[in-house]
Amino acid sequence: SEIAPVVYLATDTELGVVESVRRNAMTIASMFGLEDKVDELMAGFNSRIAALAEFSAGKTAIIGLVTSGSFNVLGNDGRCSIIGREIGVDADIDTSTHGNEASFEFVVEKNPDYIFVMDRDAAIQTDGAQLAQEIMENELVMGTDAYKNGNIVYLAHPAVWYTAEGGITALDLMLKDLESSLLG
Repeated sequence: SEIAPVVYLATDTELGVVESVRRNAMTIASMFGLEDKVDELMAGFNSRIAALAEFSAGKTAIIGLVTSGSFNVLGNDGRCSIIGREIGVDADIDTSTHGNEASFEFVVEKNPDYIFVMDRDAAIQTDGAQLAQEIMENELVMGTDAYKNGNIVYLAHPAVWYTAEGGITALDLMLKDLESSLLG
């Protein structure tokens, strides 16, 4: 702050990902007089989110982060919260930013319609890590409705979901991941 103006941009889980993106973009746009452009972009995102929300109504999910061979369940208060909060898939589990480690028995007990998986090790390029698919597709998970119906969703851009949430490009990629797996 001694040499230049400082602009703080973040994702606020209380506001939600989409509103955080709008605020971050509006902050940057106001520096260049491009506020109208943000309104256009957000309108496009809002219609995409509405289509995803319509599809997701009444569906349940577990959202998780695979890391170091374990599965951490994520809720509506941290990473990937857009899935439960804005898209509306019922994934209401209170967790921390990196989630709560969960057993695969927990996944079986919940038996969700969908399981969304973010591969943390792929996101940060951990050497020698197992792929999320190798960890998730075990005998227990294979007994869930999500697996039987082909509804295990491996988020295609894990680095975006893990490290870049809060920007216009990131939101576009996150929505594309959800659209390709939910809307086909």
